[in-house]
Parts: sequence; C-alpha cells; structure tokens
Amino acid sequence: MIRKSIGVKGGSIAIACKKITMKISISFLFLILLAALPLTVAAAEPEVIYWNSDAGKALRARIAPDEDYWQLIPWFTNQENQTYCGVASAVTVLNAMPIKKPVDPVYAPYAYFTQRNFFTPEVVKVISPQTVRNQGMTRDEMVKTLMRHGVKATTVAGDSVDESALRALVQKAMGDDGQFVLVNFLREALGQAGGGHWSVLAAYDAQSDRALILDVSKYMYAPEWVTIPTLRKAIDTLDTTSNKARGLVFVSQ
Repeated sequence: MIRKSIGVKGGSIAIACKKITMKISISFLFLILLAALPLTVAAAEPEVIYWNSDAGKALRARIAPDEDYWQLIPWFTNQENQTYCGVASAVTVLNAMPIKKPVDPVYAPYAYFTQRNFFTPEVVKVISPQTVRNQGMTRDEMVKTLMRHGVKATTVAGDSVDESALRALVQKAMGDDGQFVLVNFLREALGQAGGGHWSVLAAYDAQSDRALILDVSKYMYAPEWVTIPTLRKAIDTLDTTSNKARGLVFVSQ
C-alpha cells in the first residue's frame, strides 16, 4: 500500500514537472519574441519643428541650392509692430526681387524697401498705415498693395486646395527663382500663441513633407518647419476681417 501510494505521488510529480516545463518553454518563447521587437517605440515627430532644435538643424542642412530660402534670407526682416506682419513679409520679398526700390531717408542714397516707404501714395489708396496697425491686412489687400509696387501677385484661398494641391504649389514655387510665396495662416493651428499672421515660405523638404516658414515675428518664434497637412489646416481658416479663408499669395515680376 505504501509503494502504491508512492507510485501515485510519483506520477503526480512527473505530471506537475511536465506542466512546469511547458510553462517555462512558453515563457522562454515569449521572451525571445519580445527581444525581437524594438526596445522603444519611436515618438511621432511634432507637426512644427523649430529652426534651432536638433531636428530643425538636420532639416536646414538639407535646404537645396535652388530653394527660395537663399534669396530671401539676406532680406528677412522683423515686423516693426505687432500688426505689421503683412508689411514685413511683403518688404522681405520685394527686397529679394530685382526691381526698382525706393530710397528711404534713413538709408539715403541707397535704395531699400522699409516698412515705412512701403506705404507709397498708391498703396495708401488701398490701405493706410493706421488701418494696418488696427487690423492687419487681408489677402486681397496684400495682392493689391504688392501690385502697386509693380509686381505680379495672385492669391489662392486656403479652403480651395487639398493637401496634394498645396504640396504641388509649394514645391513648384520654392524651386522657382522668380516666384515667392507669402502665407497667411492661423497661429493656433500650429499650436502657437496669437491669431492670424503673415510670413514668408522659404523652402520645401520632400523627405519630411514640410515647408519652412520665415516667421517675421522674430521676437516670438524662430523659423519653423511645418508639415503640409498642418499648413493646410492653418490656411483653411476664416479671416474675420474679410470673412474669407486665409491662404497664399504668389509674387513674381
């Protein structure tokens, strides 16, 4: 009887050992599979990458020689007050173009567009400096003021283009030496403080699908790389002054 009991117990122990062995094998297999997976999951890149960040430095190192950036950067200026973003953007582009420039008394006898001499008598017929100080400029006003300086200007509403069309427009313009792009967007869509804003597009990076904005509010933000989907959302917003969508203005001779 004692031997029989021991035999039963021995069988139970053997079965138990097999179960333990199976559990260990399954656990070991799980550990092997787990080890084959990446140790960390890469965080999604932010929609906006700023100029001096590590990612921003990598992007600026890829700016192609034919991008508008190289023509614009010598003339990139800061807005003189908190509503002159449109004026500063226009002046940046006008100075980069090979056109006749006015002489500002401050810089005489040298010809140079400033945010003061931008307001010629013809421009003032469209919009006065005081009105811009009070409410900024709409897309239509931007087009009209630029044309008063003898350049061609056309506009595209943000609610009239999808991501694919916007990407094609930006990519083509950035590689065209004779064309520049002003962008009117809503800061909130970029996760920034403020409302409607004007700045200048300077480059497109196909690898990351981002456009570079030279932000004329230098006291607030450094130049920023924005994904095309985010840029489209930012321009497909309502300008309450004109009751129209924000968007792009293309400038050429």
